Amino acid sequence: MARAPTDFDEAFFERYYGDPATRVADRGDAERLAGLIAGVLHYLELPVRRILDAGCGTGLLREPLERLFPKARYEGLEVSPYLCRRHGWLQGSLADHVARQPYDLVVCHDVLQYLDDASAARAIKNLARLSRGALYLSVLTRRDWRHAADQSRTDRGVHLRDVDWYRRRLRRGFHHVAAGVHLSRTLEPILWELETPWK
Repeated sequence: MARAPTDFDEAFFERYYGDPATRVADRGDAERLAGLIAGVLHYLELPVRRILDAGCGTGLLREPLERLFPKARYEGLEVSPYLCRRHGWLQGSLADHVARQPYDLVVCHDVLQYLDDASAARAIKNLARLSRGALYLSVLTRRDWRHAADQSRTDRGVHLRDVDWYRRRLRRGFHHVAAGVHLSRTLEPILWELETPWK
């Protein structure tokens, strides 16, 4: 079932991000996530001047990312007409977004599960074009839904896929480094053997 951009309206974001009784994430979650991303990229000494938050939602990550990467310019990309009007984000889909130049960091947090298989595959190919440096990617998988997600707070109107579906496509453009942080295949960071993902 395809979701229309208008499905992501004020009521959707109030339920999943506003109301403390039903929200799936808050500012504390955003602070921890931004800290994780920044910690990995600072450790790798990867300069960050341009950030794309693809599927930025209400913009919870904006302030912590701008604070942790003070020389970077942040851009939010969002499919929701409601949020684009409210926050001034770029409106569009990750599956076909075109940028004049690539970004040092692309964040794609819990977005791809809203795309059907063809659109999600196009979006992953596009992530490789959009990122010349790092990608932070998280996505709800079939196993996550069964074993990790709080199903009372998590949107059910999604496409659940196995993790290998994502990994096969991501490997074409990225190396996985740690905790959802991937680097463009054009970069070869120096890491100790036990710092790299286990096969």
